[in-house]
Amino acid sequence: MIQRDVYDKLRVEYEVGVSRLKRIQKENYQLRSQIDMIQRDADYWHTQAEKSERKRIELEKDYMQLEVQLKLWKGKADDMQ
Repeated sequence: MIQRDVYDKLRVEYEVGVSRLKRIQKENYQLRSQIDMIQRDADYWHTQAEKSERKRIELEKDYMQLEVQLKLWKGKADDMQ
């Protein structure tokens, strides 16, 4: 009978251990999925930031060119007076 009791105790401990393992594996899978999603989001926003910076630089150049053109136009208008 002692062997049967030991067997039952070990079987219950094994089932509890397997149950914990499965729960941990499921949590691990979910966390890895979240990490992947966050990494994709980070990559997207990094790309968006780079695009915005390039656009800002381009607009800044355009603004400088327009300022120069305005100064030239004003200078020509002053010459006509």
